[in-house]
Amino acid sequence: MREARAFSPAGITSFFEIRDRHSDGRPFEDPARAGARGGGFIISRGVRTCVRLQPARKSRIRTRINNRWAPEATTTVSAVSRLLDICREKYNVTVDHQVSVPIGAGYGASAAGTLSAALAFAGAADLALSVNQIGRVAHAAEIANRTGLGGIGPLLTGGFVLSRKSGGPGIAVIDRIPVSPKMKVVSACVSPLSTKAVLRSQVLRKKINTLGGATFRAITRDLRPRNFMRASRAFAYGLNLMSPQTARLMELMNDDEAIGATQNMIGQAVHALAEAHVAESILRAVKKRFPKLAAFSCDLDFTGAHIL
Repeated sequence: MREARAFSPAGITSFFEIRDRHSDGRPFEDPARAGARGGGFIISRGVRTCVRLQPARKSRIRTRINNRWAPEATTTVSAVSRLLDICREKYNVTVDHQVSVPIGAGYGASAAGTLSAALAFAGAADLALSVNQIGRVAHAAEIANRTGLGGIGPLLTGGFVLSRKSGGPGIAVIDRIPVSPKMKVVSACVSPLSTKAVLRSQVLRKKINTLGGATFRAITRDLRPRNFMRASRAFAYGLNLMSPQTARLMELMNDDEAIGATQNMIGQAVHALAEAHVAESILRAVKKRFPKLAAFSCDLDFTGAHIL
């Protein structure tokens, strides 16, 4: 049996603009070009994945998430299926994801799981592929399954990211906004919000792109973190996907001493950027007022996804 492990940090998107179609509305023929412009944070929590390969007459893929069989992990299965085609070997594949962020609430858990699985599979199967080539397989799976738009490249980059051009790894143009490694991200999750449902809605797509384009221009004129958070919060209010509880949570977390707080895209969850002592204060306030919510504070991840 062959085995390998990989880790991908999670990624919180603060704002975005969908870039998956030509100006006449036709979808991009090459999924490697599709994705989003936007920005957010790559955090130290994420997905640790173990892939085990057993030679077989016919390939089969099984996935587990936090020790529970998870046939719903279709994006991971899509990426691993493509890598099986590339390696031209038959394996029984077992993918074990250990996820340390809420799923379906704008933490990029699907992207992190898919990318870490692809990296681990490539390591176990000894594939002659670069990190960007492996990343593009994961990116194409995300686009095909509508579980994300452009999270793979930022997960390989790390830090406080701004995607200036859409696409998969090696095609997207991803910038990093300077920020102290001592900064903390505080986050709390109310409930999931379906990315697929949002991406299917033509009304929401138009609204996202109008607001996202304006937000991108406002941020690129002033790349300081406080302006980034302020513009992203305006994006969230304009998009109006917040539940009343998410809105109350965001107002609580937008502490006077914090750099700023805004909604996760796409999820009923909120994230704030703050210095360590302020982050601790925000987290205490959230746990006191919303004791049932999943809330945490963590570092930024400046390394990006990698084989362990």
